[in-house]
Amino acid sequence: MLYLILCFLLGFFSSSLLSFSLSLPPTHLCRPEQSSALLQFKSNFSLSISNCSQDYHIVSVHKTDSWDKDTDCCKWEGVVCDNWKGNVIGLDLSCSGLIGSIQSNSSLFSLQNLRWLNLAGNYFGNSEVPSEFGKLRSLTYLNLSDTALTGFVPHEISLLSELVSLDLGQNYLLFRDHDFNMLVHNLTKLENIVLDRMSLSLVVPYSFLNFTVSLKHLSLSYCDLQGNFPAQLFHLPFLQNIILRHNPNLIGYLPETNWSSPLSLLDVSGTRFPKGLPASIGNLKHLKALSLSSCVFMGSIPSALGNLTKLTFLDISNNIGVFPSSAFNPTSLTFMDFSSNFLRGTLPNNISGLSYLRELHLYANLLRGRVPGWLFSLPSLEYLDLHSNKLNGPIDPIQEPNLVLLNLTSLDLSSNNLSGNIKSCMLVKLRNLRSLDLSFNNLPSLTRCSNDVNSTLPMIIEFHFSSCNMQRFPSFLNASKHLKVLDLSNNQIHGSITKWEGEGWEDLSTLNLSMNFLTSVEQIPGKHLYILDLRSNSLQGLLPTPPQELSYYLISNNELGGEISSRICNLSFLSVLDLSKNKLSGTIPDCFRSFRDQPSVTVLRTVNLNGNQLEGSIPQSLTNCYSLEVLDLGNNNINDTFPYWLGTLPNLKVLVLRSNRFHGDIPNFNGTFSFSSLQMIDLSRNEFTGHIPPELFENLKSMKDIQVSESDPVYIGGNYYRDSVIVTTKGSDFKLERILVSFTVIDFSSNHFKGSIPKEVGELKSLIVLNFSHNSLAGNIPPSLGKLAALESLDLSSNKLQGRIPMQLTNLTFLGVLNLSHNNLEGTIPLANHFDTFPNDSYVGNSGLCGFPLSKTCGNDQEPKSPPSTVGDESEIALIWKIAAMGYGSGLVLGLSMGCIAFTTGRPRWLVKMIKRNPKRRMRRRIHRNGRRKN
Repeated sequence: MLYLILCFLLGFFSSSLLSFSLSLPPTHLCRPEQSSALLQFKSNFSLSISNCSQDYHIVSVHKTDSWDKDTDCCKWEGVVCDNWKGNVIGLDLSCSGLIGSIQSNSSLFSLQNLRWLNLAGNYFGNSEVPSEFGKLRSLTYLNLSDTALTGFVPHEISLLSELVSLDLGQNYLLFRDHDFNMLVHNLTKLENIVLDRMSLSLVVPYSFLNFTVSLKHLSLSYCDLQGNFPAQLFHLPFLQNIILRHNPNLIGYLPETNWSSPLSLLDVSGTRFPKGLPASIGNLKHLKALSLSSCVFMGSIPSALGNLTKLTFLDISNNIGVFPSSAFNPTSLTFMDFSSNFLRGTLPNNISGLSYLRELHLYANLLRGRVPGWLFSLPSLEYLDLHSNKLNGPIDPIQEPNLVLLNLTSLDLSSNNLSGNIKSCMLVKLRNLRSLDLSFNNLPSLTRCSNDVNSTLPMIIEFHFSSCNMQRFPSFLNASKHLKVLDLSNNQIHGSITKWEGEGWEDLSTLNLSMNFLTSVEQIPGKHLYILDLRSNSLQGLLPTPPQELSYYLISNNELGGEISSRICNLSFLSVLDLSKNKLSGTIPDCFRSFRDQPSVTVLRTVNLNGNQLEGSIPQSLTNCYSLEVLDLGNNNINDTFPYWLGTLPNLKVLVLRSNRFHGDIPNFNGTFSFSSLQMIDLSRNEFTGHIPPELFENLKSMKDIQVSESDPVYIGGNYYRDSVIVTTKGSDFKLERILVSFTVIDFSSNHFKGSIPKEVGELKSLIVLNFSHNSLAGNIPPSLGKLAALESLDLSSNKLQGRIPMQLTNLTFLGVLNLSHNNLEGTIPLANHFDTFPNDSYVGNSGLCGFPLSKTCGNDQEPKSPPSTVGDESEIALIWKIAAMGYGSGLVLGLSMGCIAFTTGRPRWLVKMIKRNPKRRMRRRIHRNGRRKN
């Protein structure tokens, strides 16, 4: 009996084990057809090293390297299988270096069981999203972001009704409005949607109201959204993150009542939410990040903001408003930015929170009063920026014995009204300080403490103390071995840069000692110096030998003499060479051929030798400087013919040869010497002769069509150095401190040119200033000059021109300066459009001219009456601002520089009349001109 029982139990367990073993998944899971599909998908792409941006990591090994037809595909990297049936249900090939396109017949679409697909961070350039994605009906997660896909998103994407997460961002895709409506209607399970940097300009924002209540994450930054954004969307019950960043044409407002939401991230920066923050913001108890930067809102910041105890990130910069002291109460804040808000008043004397604050930005406001002590007692603060306010008084908190700012790495108090003595022992308490900027204050000096010989800032990297009345080098920086940027410009430092100072800072990359009283340089500091700025001192002797790695060599406005050494060409990375306004003599070294073999295409962008005593000729080795944009050799004694060979430089924009001894004819041009990028050429005050070759103007392509920026003005030069130039108009010279990339000038005045004015000049439709005065030009004024639609200054005076003034010149609606005086012109002065605004001085010395504004009448015409002037009724300040606005609006960089002319030369009538024109008429012309340029 016992034997039978044992046999029964043994049989029972055996059958159970067999049944269990049959239920286990097979050891070889991958189905052959799916393995083949994956390998075929891989074969459609080439591979490169991936360099994914943002949230993706950099990978050097391709995920598909492990894909081998002789192995189980379920064990391949990036592949996930269903353990029971062996179906491929997940594919993660993000950042895999795939290059190619996804075709409509791709084997990818045969993987019908895919639930999870991530192809982000690859390159599918010039490829559209195939409609066959709609076949993958099991997908719950789809990420095609940052893959350079283009075109319209197919409506078949809306067939993926199981999708929970969809990311199509960082592509060149766009939605049709009806396709987007279909998507939000059908994808009822969608919780996360990211469409950053796509084009949604065709989508009506109210379409977003169709999103289901399950939505948790919505990211629509940089999408060109336009119109009114529905505030109802902020009430979705599960919404945690909403990002509408940088959609400048999107208008909306935040809910003012009944706003209770699980929101943890709210970013509407760079949109138009003019009502600002409502008091209901205090109900968002889960909010961790809030950004309302550049929302064009005005008004106060509600005290309810202090109720957001979980808030860690707060950015309300670039608006107009006031804030209560309760804004400093959120105890969890690590980042706070109230910069550029026109905030007035004083900072609170005491605060109760901010113990975790790491960054505080309050710059570019109107804050007054003392710097409060609590700013220097925040234990976690690393970055404090209060520059460009009206803070005053001494910086007392730095002297406090209980200073606890041990973590502070950056402190910027520049451009305020701070006063009092700054001593080194006050600063050295900030032992971890990397960057300090106290520039542009009323600080009398920066000195070492008498009882502290060991004062140092051992970790300092950037030290800015410009315009602070400093009289000597700060010796407490001696031990600052990590110093890279030192700015002591516009102070009262006398004497020389000694050899010790030259050896003191080995890692120095930027040294700015401009606008001091230095007289000599024994040794330039730093072996790896990148920027050396010694402009506007009293330096004498020979040019200092710069370090080998120097890129900006700026030493203008000094008294340096001698010759320019050929060693200047040994600077392998030289980009800007400004030696102007010195007493340099000799010839320009003919050594620039060494720049031909430099590995960087950015070397030698500017050469400015204006205002010296240089002689000889221009070295033809300059043709090796392919990146040269600005060549200014004006106001020297250079004796040479016209350097036509400079026309081979593809990037040359500014050529100034004025006030030298150039002579001879300008040769005829061909396509080889085209000057195709030239936008400013000044040959004035030389001894050129012969005819002006028409071919020169045919080749000036950059003066024929320059696109004017509709946003911020763009200038020639980099962030540190902006090129400047002298321009002559109405017989007066003025300096343009910055040159707009759209500013164009031709000045051939004060030479010996003869013959006629080439009609080809009329093709330069972007030309702004044209000066052919004081030559021997004859013949008629070409009617083609009437096509110079952008022209604002025309000077043809003191020539031998004859005939009538062409009526076509009255088409120059932006012309503000006209001088045709001292020629042989005849006939009636045209009065169409605004020609009646030019004064008598524009036409004197032409005995054959008649009509207004001259006293000589034409035939039986009645004596013309000039319109009454009302200029005397205006205040000087109002007139200055009209000058500035006129210069910026028209594109001519006269602006305040012209204002200086006006009020140092007695307010010339030509300028007054130009300002007094009908403003509505001037605006219509501006709109018309912009329309033509867009077309």
